[in-house]
Amino acid sequence: MLSPRPSALRLARFSRLRPQHRRHDTTKATTGHATSAGQAEPVAHAHHAEPVNESLGRGFYITLASLPLAFALYKFSRSSDNSSAAAAQPWLTRLIGSWASLQERWVVRNTLHTRMVEQAAQDRNLFQSTPASQMVELKFPEVFNTGSPYNVPAGQMANLDALVAHYEKRNRDAAAGRRVGR
Repeated sequence: MLSPRPSALRLARFSRLRPQHRRHDTTKATTGHATSAGQAEPVAHAHHAEPVNESLGRGFYITLASLPLAFALYKFSRSSDNSSAAAAQPWLTRLIGSWASLQERWVVRNTLHTRMVEQAAQDRNLFQSTPASQMVELKFPEVFNTGSPYNVPAGQMANLDALVAHYEKRNRDAAAGRRVGR
């Protein structure tokens, strides 16, 4: 349902947005309108600017000029004086055709790239499928005895005599090979 005094609400809204100076005539009853030059005018009347003559804008004229230019470009691209098959094609088609040699270069490049990727995949498969070496090179056999000899429970120390004998023999053989090589 409509409110009983819509003009009063409108008046209150406009007075908050834009303060206005009001003249009140104390002799007459206020009706929400002030009299000026014999005409009744609402108190909350906002003065509007005069209408401005706006042009169509630069974009409109650019679009309007581009239509005949596009038509002229199309006609220019279709015209050819030679009777050969290549010259009978439109200008834009000939321009695109000039890049056809790049397609052959791309075919060669893609073939080489495919071969390299396949070779890399075979190498990776080869390296990942071979078992890793179980041999660990030691600089000295005493590395096993670097722990504290105290507080070792019974049966926890392994017999390393065979390991020590192996490395001593290996060192002797390496030293003999160096002496023979001199």
